[in-house]
Amino acid sequence: MPGLFHQLWIATAIVSVTVMIHLLGLDILQSLVRWHLSRFTGWLALDRLLVPLGIVMGLFVLHGIEIWLYAAIYWRGHMLGSLEEALYFSTSAYSTVGETGALLPVNWRIVGVLESINGMLLIGWSTAFLFQILQHLMWEEEGRHSLPKGAIARGGRRRRPKA
Repeated sequence: MPGLFHQLWIATAIVSVTVMIHLLGLDILQSLVRWHLSRFTGWLALDRLLVPLGIVMGLFVLHGIEIWLYAAIYWRGHMLGSLEEALYFSTSAYSTVGETGALLPVNWRIVGVLESINGMLLIGWSTAFLFQILQHLMWEEEGRHSLPKGAIARGGRRRRPKA
């Protein structure tokens, strides 16, 4: 029967892994957008649809990997009876929906609560990433960024008139 410190150690390890997955995933997504825009922008009029769709689908994949990681630990650790139950619980906890009908054993419930905090932070991080990338790509702004300014703005790449 694991104690509080054991639960906290496991939760800290999983949070660390999911943060690393998220960091690497966001870096890959930004690189893919950069690659796409360097090769296809200009002749492909669908960028206003494809780039945001690609980013959102990539974020779904990232969150899916992180949810499945928690679910696998719940299932393989015999905290929940089936893989489906573990996945359902994990998705509910990660998304902070809450009540699922499935409950972790009392001696593991801290891990489930910390998954909710982890999910809330990672979803918030994804939202900030999506907003920042789309703001930069759809509107010109000052500052340095690795992606081209206004790359998917209406009318192609717009340049600000010189003052």
